[in-house]
Amino acid sequence: MAAGAARAAEGWTLVDLGTLGGPESHAAALSNSGIVAGCADTASGVHAFVYRDGTMRDLGTATDPPSGASCALAVNDAGVVAGRSGSGEVVVWNATSVAHLGIQGDVGGINDAQTVVGSYAQGGTTHAFMYRGGALVDLSDPAAPGAASAAKAINARGQVAGTSNGHAFLYDNGARRDLGTLGGGASSGAGIDDRGAVVGMSFDASSQPRAFIFDGAMRALAGAPSYSGAVAINNRGQVIGSGEGVYGWLVDNGRYVQLSKLAAVTSRGWSHLEPTGINDRGWIAGTGTDASGNLRAFLLVPGTERATALSLGSAASPSARGAIARVGAGAIAR
Repeated sequence: MAAGAARAAEGWTLVDLGTLGGPESHAAALSNSGIVAGCADTASGVHAFVYRDGTMRDLGTATDPPSGASCALAVNDAGVVAGRSGSGEVVVWNATSVAHLGIQGDVGGINDAQTVVGSYAQGGTTHAFMYRGGALVDLSDPAAPGAASAAKAINARGQVAGTSNGHAFLYDNGARRDLGTLGGGASSGAGIDDRGAVVGMSFDASSQPRAFIFDGAMRALAGAPSYSGAVAINNRGQVIGSGEGVYGWLVDNGRYVQLSKLAAVTSRGWSHLEPTGINDRGWIAGTGTDASGNLRAFLLVPGTERATALSLGSAASPSARGAIARVGAGAIAR
């Protein structure tokens, strides 16, 4: 496993995405086209942002007059962003306007067809939803109307992964499937690829949380550490997650890499990397603690795309320039 981890870790580049003028930023989502969505400190509060081609852009808030906080939570390849604004209203930002969904809640994902999934508050609980073509579809389980549910991810085919009544579920063209658990306890779905494979966290027979993958049947994710859960999966089968005491990790074909121990990370004095998204190019976005102790949004770009990573950093906002570390082979710091 150590040899495999070293190969998987070769040549990473860490890109600090900067901020909107304050000390901290958080990355929530990453598209296949390389766009990052999240939120960052400004002089007047926390605002949603999109980071593209080395530049972080302030999306402001979607209230009139502009006030309060906002956060971008999902982004598609065209740069259409879904998130929260003001008192928690779910909104969608595009190039020219902002759509108000009229619900208070959370966002799990958006695909290139601009279908948004997430959860909204109603009747003292949360309901999973899909917003498509201007219509809101409730995805909660009709057999358990009072149970909490949340949609966490959507793929290109419109399949949705999430959690309902304490179990991970897969929603596909009007049909829902309870994915079960690894050991009879609770489970939660967090990510889905375009084949319909779902990843997340489940409790095993010894009541320990374990990362799982469901690709016809639920099984523990090979290579993932115990006491952890998977966060997302790309179409290459690479899975990111987070574990107790190890923070963020990558599993690539059974090979495990602890992100905070990459030399590109430790050489800058960063620690505690928590990933939130991985795209089909192998880029990883998330939030880590920088050398000054501030939480900062980051991109980890593999060595196969080194030139892209360097261009992202050189064009970054002033607060991020120079905050790029890159390493060659043998990339795990001991």
